[in-house]
Amino acid sequence: MGNIEFEMKKFEEDLRDFHILRYEDLPDIELYMDQVVALLNKKLYIISNNENVITPSMVNNYVKFGLIPSPKGKRYSRKHICYMVALCFLKQILSMNEIKTLVSHQLKYSSELDLYNLFCGELEKSFKNCSSFDPHQPTICDEKEHCLIYCAKAIAYKLHAQKYIQIINSTNIENKKAEKKNPDKKNNVEHETTKK
Repeated sequence: MGNIEFEMKKFEEDLRDFHILRYEDLPDIELYMDQVVALLNKKLYIISNNENVITPSMVNNYVKFGLIPSPKGKRYSRKHICYMVALCFLKQILSMNEIKTLVSHQLKYSSELDLYNLFCGELEKSFKNCSSFDPHQPTICDEKEHCLIYCAKAIAYKLHAQKYIQIINSTNIENKKAEKKNPDKKNNVEHETTKK
């Protein structure tokens, strides 16, 4: 077995076995920035490419950009860490603006914890399914073609996600324009709501 095949087989095994930190896995005490960064860089090794997955300046930028809540007295809770874990994975394919749109849209329909658990579960399933090593499936292509196939799939899924986010943005803009054109309708709805 060549070096590439050996390294890929090891990576695929790591990917199949990779467990994303869940809320319950995290310390129930608040952590300082350096502790959070050290924890995430250790636990998210699967996306590190021998570099830090997250740095203090990244965390500060996420807070400034409104992607994660502000820390309480320079300490970060489990909730903060969950946001950071999700961001570390999402930024592999989406811009910060796209992530912000997606998260705020999804939070209209589900709780933070439910969304986080769904995302982690789906990501782990994808990691397991992504592996080219499956003794129950016949090989559909040469080993050397797998990388191109993965790239093609990644591009297709990325484009799909970006289109969805683009539609969310367009809908939000249209709704704001409609509210500006007809502010009385919005005020009437708010007035009716307060009367109840």
